[in-house]
Amino acid sequence: MQLAVRYGALTVNPVREVEAIEARPKDPPRALTNEEIAGLRQLLTTDKTAVRADLPDLVLFMLGTGVRIGESLAVLWSQVNLESGAVEITHTMVRVPGQGLIRKAPKSKAGVRALPLPDWAVTMLRRRHAAGVLPDEPIFADSLGGFRDPSNVRRALRRALSPVASTARRDLGNTLRSARLQAGLTRKQVVTKLGWPKTRLELIENGRIKLDRELVAILVKTYRINLDASPTLSAQVDQAAQPSPSDALTWIRSHTFRKTTATALDRRGQSARQIADHLGQAQVSITQDVYMGRRIHNPSAATALDQEFADLELW
Repeated sequence: MQLAVRYGALTVNPVREVEAIEARPKDPPRALTNEEIAGLRQLLTTDKTAVRADLPDLVLFMLGTGVRIGESLAVLWSQVNLESGAVEITHTMVRVPGQGLIRKAPKSKAGVRALPLPDWAVTMLRRRHAAGVLPDEPIFADSLGGFRDPSNVRRALRRALSPVASTARRDLGNTLRSARLQAGLTRKQVVTKLGWPKTRLELIENGRIKLDRELVAILVKTYRINLDASPTLSAQVDQAAQPSPSDALTWIRSHTFRKTTATALDRRGQSARQIADHLGQAQVSITQDVYMGRRIHNPSAATALDQEFADLELW
């Protein structure tokens, strides 16, 4: 365009008049409040499905260490020192196409670290250890004593964080399940057609997701049902859309616990370098990476986490 202006084909470069597109700011990462941690703990320990999936202790471990979910599932009992209250993080669990579930080293040296444990995390691990374990077993093993798949654990966590909120949502889920079956469709066929995540329809039919009219209309259209022409179904949708206390926890994801640990350490005066070392992050900034040491044992992190969550009965 500038060349066209130079040779007289245009008098003004129109590109200069175009305003820059402003990027939509991402939602800032959220950490759990102490009240939310207490509510989450109550939810997980009273949900039979969550208990069967071993989520209460796993979430506690992630809060106490700040480790990623794959890292937590890769820890062996031989890497836990209950006397000194420390754990070695050396591997992570990943599923590799064509190879299956693999226990592999982290991408950077920063991922290999020794972490002190807050007292409440040690108490939880002592309880698990007392039940009888083998040194080469994962601390969060599957029913056969082997490693667990991070994807399956994330799925179990999503289910647990989307509890059945009300009878109205359960009834709506049953109605939608019946409509799907009458249409002769499988869940896989529906989610594929709508481009939904695999678990969304399952959560809907189990009454674990708050639905609005627009979403239900899209879904039942797949079953050849017009929501506006179905007053009974419309009434069910309106009742199920009412707020529920459990809705407050549905935003939580596995990385939320990592953010919560980092925030707790920050509130207790830990430096950015200390927190990065604790979390196994390769960089805080180039300056810090060049001029500050790495992998310094940081026992004050455990003290900080004990102090931050002192009012919660985590064990």
